[in-house]
Amino acid sequence: MDSDIGTSDTGRIEIDETIFNPYSVDFVHDPFPTWQRLNETYPVSYHKLFGLWVVATHALNFELLKDPRLTASPRAWALATPEKAEADKNAFDHMNDHLLFNVAVADHIRLRKLTFPAFAKTVMDQIEAKIRDVIVGVFDAIGDADSFDAYEDVAAQIPVRTITHMVGVPKDAEELFEHGFVHNLVLIGNPLYPMDQRIAAMNATIPGIELLRGLIAERRALADPGDDFLGTLVGTVQNGDRLSDMEIIALVGAVISAGADTATDLHTFAIQELLQNPEQWQLLQREPARINDAIHEILRCSSAGKMGLYRFALQDCVIGGQHIRKGEAIMMAITAAWNDPARWPDPRRFDITRSAEHGLVFGVGPHFCIGSSLVNVQGKVMIEELSRRFPNATLAGDVAYDYTHHNARRIVKMRVNTNLA
Repeated sequence: MDSDIGTSDTGRIEIDETIFNPYSVDFVHDPFPTWQRLNETYPVSYHKLFGLWVVATHALNFELLKDPRLTASPRAWALATPEKAEADKNAFDHMNDHLLFNVAVADHIRLRKLTFPAFAKTVMDQIEAKIRDVIVGVFDAIGDADSFDAYEDVAAQIPVRTITHMVGVPKDAEELFEHGFVHNLVLIGNPLYPMDQRIAAMNATIPGIELLRGLIAERRALADPGDDFLGTLVGTVQNGDRLSDMEIIALVGAVISAGADTATDLHTFAIQELLQNPEQWQLLQREPARINDAIHEILRCSSAGKMGLYRFALQDCVIGGQHIRKGEAIMMAITAAWNDPARWPDPRRFDITRSAEHGLVFGVGPHFCIGSSLVNVQGKVMIEELSRRFPNATLAGDVAYDYTHHNARRIVKMRVNTNLA
């Protein structure tokens, strides 16, 4: 154990920013020594600066995702802001009440059943067609240039455009939806983000919520609301039960929170990992059926996230030998788990032939990521288009990061040579 980090009077293993500082420049450039240290020495530890527990290993995180003693709802956090009286709630509060992780177990099951048809193959095929149109347009804009920037020209363009098309946001409302609703929802998901800024972001979502409410009302007024994503959510009826407006808005919000940020980083890191590993890039071009495993491996190996998933203890419990009190917060350092050598032999090796089974990239069980389909389809189509247009592409130079990003090792500059000549 490090000499400057020790055990509290209660026997609690404690660390601080000298062990794990996701905001440091060194960590953003190379987080893997930190993940290795946590896995080997601090599998469960209390972070004194953040005021929460950090769980690192794959085995422990796999179990925690299924642990009924924990909840994803921040309302169980001892430091949560008091819930508002019903009369004081605004549109964001009402949406928040209907998020999957804030509802009771029975309601969670009900919502999963009613939303399942919106993720059926027929609907996903329509979504893929819309995504393909977006991505083809993005690569058309690059054209036959000698080089392009993977972030500015690809990653920053695709995810939000995809969601606006998927939901059917009118052209003249795209700016409001993208920068008001989508951007702020992503910020809100991090409980370590300063509270005053989180509250400002919550309030900034309200125009987007009202926009969605209007789109839903238009669909409800039709004899046939349509068989696309939003139409299916509006039109699905099971035993006389259907989703309310706010339940649909909350689901759209969940898909955005789960899929928008992840997809942005997927695109840059996909290009980086594939072009840095030409033998794997060539294997994928020869065997395109490996695409889903490749996307899983890109997410696992790149480990774009600085932090992890958050859980809150519903009762006093023991995890990895550490006593955790009711109401305490737990950061499941999923990216550390993705690099745990006990689960992934030679974890820094990029290998698209690895089995993704129990990989935790998209969660597990009832907490399997609702945005996974959207992320997978975006990655699949983008990689296909990159391969079709620029099969001999190479990285052109240094990579630049956004060191201030609240949750991601966000690549914001990465030049790619197209090598068309």
